[in-house]
Amino acid sequence: MRVQRDSFLRCTPIAHRGYHGKDIPENSYTAFERAISFGYAIETDVRLTKDGLPILFHDDDTERLTGCPGLVREHTYAQLQSLRLGGTEERIPLFREFLEQIDGRAPLLIELKNDPDRAGFVQKVLAALEGYRGEFALQAFDPRILFAIKKQAPHILRGQLACKNSGEKSAFRRYVVRRMPFHACNKPDFISYCCTDLPYRPAKRRGTLLLGWTVRSADEYLRVKPYVDNVIFENIRPEQLYITCGLHK
Repeated sequence: MRVQRDSFLRCTPIAHRGYHGKDIPENSYTAFERAISFGYAIETDVRLTKDGLPILFHDDDTERLTGCPGLVREHTYAQLQSLRLGGTEERIPLFREFLEQIDGRAPLLIELKNDPDRAGFVQKVLAALEGYRGEFALQAFDPRILFAIKKQAPHILRGQLACKNSGEKSAFRRYVVRRMPFHACNKPDFISYCCTDLPYRPAKRRGTLLLGWTVRSADEYLRVKPYVDNVIFENIRPEQLYITCGLHK
């Protein structure tokens, strides 16, 4: 197994979209700095703008986070810079600038969102990461994106995101997200599985490192901890739970 015992994927709780909260929007520079200040790893989402630039933004539509409706992929980066996150002065970060800001100060778990040009998308993300000095890993729901990562950069740690109920309209896509039929082909180094669907024995039986997402309460944390190697979380302070509950692995 390529994920070493001292890897952040095993040892460092991962703040979902940065350590955001009240008045601190998700996937914002303030949320990222807050995660760093507490010693957490950072999970974030990358997708492409109309002009092909990787940015950090979870949704495919901008309305929930900015109040302005519209698909991210139908706007250029310059157009998106007029928007603000969660009523604050925070702008949508450019992926390359985010990497410059973090500069190895925290491990990064980077989710590549769905994109029709999978190989081109992966190529652009890898180009931004070239020469990056910090620890990081990539993950995606779409197994074809994982295949592109494996083909273009087999040395980079890659993970399969999965869950039982994805909400996908396509029955085939729902099956792929739930059962991970391309696991043997893509050989992911880890699986990120929805915490509300745990325990899920097929995921653990595959002998791959297992992360649970997204843990949002102390009770949820304690419930899923026996089934996973690490958590992606919001709203809680996992290191306090490690100390008080004796849950070190």
